[in-house]
Amino acid sequence: MINVVVPLTLPAKETEDTGHAEPRPFIPVSGRPLGQHVVDNIRPSFEHQFIYVVDPEVMTMHRRRSLGISSDSQVVYSWSAPRTMAAAVCMARESINMSEPLVIAACEQYIDVDLDRFYIAGMDVGADAAVLTFPGDRTPKYSTSMIYKNRVVEMSEHRVISEMANAGVYYFKDGQTFFDAAVEALTKTHAADSALTMSGIFNTLIEAGSNIVPCPLPEGVFKPLHTSIDLSLFAARTDLQVQRAA
Repeated sequence: MINVVVPLTLPAKETEDTGHAEPRPFIPVSGRPLGQHVVDNIRPSFEHQFIYVVDPEVMTMHRRRSLGISSDSQVVYSWSAPRTMAAAVCMARESINMSEPLVIAACEQYIDVDLDRFYIAGMDVGADAAVLTFPGDRTPKYSTSMIYKNRVVEMSEHRVISEMANAGVYYFKDGQTFFDAAVEALTKTHAADSALTMSGIFNTLIEAGSNIVPCPLPEGVFKPLHTSIDLSLFAARTDLQVQRAA
């Protein structure tokens, strides 16, 4: 079974303007919250468990129902407002099976391909970890990965090091791999502001000789959900259907 962690606690970047007062996951798009569209998009077709990291002051029962969170999903309440995706995942440690594959996904993108092949690729090639990438525009809007001979050899959170941007979906062969690297990353303080980042965790694995595989997306299939323009374009789609509970 794959554990899929979706942090719903992260603050929006100061430069982003969604045009809504609601937190991003709860912005209504085509009759249901944005977070539900994202979760349906990243949902594996095989056995899985969703784990949501939420702010208890934001996640009311009404909002939980609106997201379609099923009773067999785990909901982790975080009072400390983690600053990064990696830090939010650490809040869910007790809910993550250390011996099962782990997927971590942001709630600010939509991928126009079947993501099962990404999950399966990570498992089939024996990767320690994998990252979904897309052709970026060489701006610091997204973290980036430097790739050499079909391996990720460096990842950067704030500095543009290649044309391959990270799409916000990450795979680890098991939960233990993520948490061991997180502890090591914190001791090395990869991030300039001492925050635990996905780049810091991946760079720790790379330095240890781990097999980190990029999964490049075709041009145009990565859809950002950051600004009011992004959301307007997304809402104009005709294929946003209501799907089963997460």
